[in-house]
Amino acid sequence: MNKAVIFDLDGTLLDTLGDIADNINLMLAKFGYPKRSEKEIMQFIGCGSRNLAKLSIPVSVTEEELNERHDYYNRIYTDSGSPKTHVFDGIKQVVKELKARGYKVAILTNKPQETTDNVYQNYMMDMGFDKVVGQRSGVKIKPDPTSALDILSEFSVEPKNAYFVGDGETDVLTAINGGMNGIAVLWGYRSKSQLENAGAKVFANTPLELLDIIF
Repeated sequence: MNKAVIFDLDGTLLDTLGDIADNINLMLAKFGYPKRSEKEIMQFIGCGSRNLAKLSIPVSVTEEELNERHDYYNRIYTDSGSPKTHVFDGIKQVVKELKARGYKVAILTNKPQETTDNVYQNYMMDMGFDKVVGQRSGVKIKPDPTSALDILSEFSVEPKNAYFVGDGETDVLTAINGGMNGIAVLWGYRSKSQLENAGAKVFANTPLELLDIIF
């Protein structure tokens, strides 16, 4: 039986909050807006970089203005090298063990593909994921399940034989929408109550707990 685990990236595999916050605040300063705290920015992560930029800007802007600010944020974040980013403790061990158990492993994130590729190459190349998918033009982002189901189709894995692991409401809903087994993680950027409100039923407190849930 083919089987797979698809992981979210930010707040699940990598702690990227410091670099995201730094670059959002550089964008805000560039365009004359006040800074945001990391706690505020943390709650904006998960629905794509455009939505992150929009929520961080404290006033209404036109689509053209949002495009300009979003493009600037993406450019400086991608070019930053993400010096504060790190892999959560235990993740490398989890991925290694899942691969040893015969699982295909993939990443699906709403972070833009170019930025996703950069942080993957900098921090995760040695982990050997079978597929790394970020946000691409013309493709719906999570919680739309299309990209997740495309990954499973490529792996020849049925949704019922797949797990979707993430720290956000969009991840919970992606699992539900795609008919996958969802696992909500509690070391990321959302509280248990927020995830429960989105429909989460199964939780992992630490990365290593995933190995007790995924058989």
